[in-house]
Amino acid sequence: MGDSDWTLIIESAKEVAGTYATPLSLNDCELSYVQIDERGTSVTMGFETPVLPSSPPPAWAHKSYNAVGFYVKFTRVKELRITGWDSSVREASVNLSSRDDGSLRVSVEAEGAHLDFVGSAPLLTRAHPFLRAQD
Repeated sequence: MGDSDWTLIIESAKEVAGTYATPLSLNDCELSYVQIDERGTSVTMGFETPVLPSSPPPAWAHKSYNAVGFYVKFTRVKELRITGWDSSVREASVNLSSRDDGSLRVSVEAEGAHLDFVGSAPLLTRAHPFLRAQD
């Protein structure tokens, strides 16, 4: 499944997806956050994008923003593999693929870095608008 289809396999993302006229690709987003929780066997990934929704949620109506951020949490993580990862990884290619057992293979590739795992029950935990500093 391509990265632009991510909202089809992350049920809770459909509400955010409905605010965009065209599908929001994960590869149009910057990877801003990765948290690996070994106790809860979860991985939470944060993304930021300057692509703004064409029909923003009513709660965002009176806010000033030029970017949108959101977090996706994967639970029951197994087969976790990390190579060459550091805090500078932001531009990454993200691929989600469904497996026969209902889980997802998540693969993140960046220059000199790779993150790969199998997870279940992905959940969009938060979506929020914000003002991003201009370069």
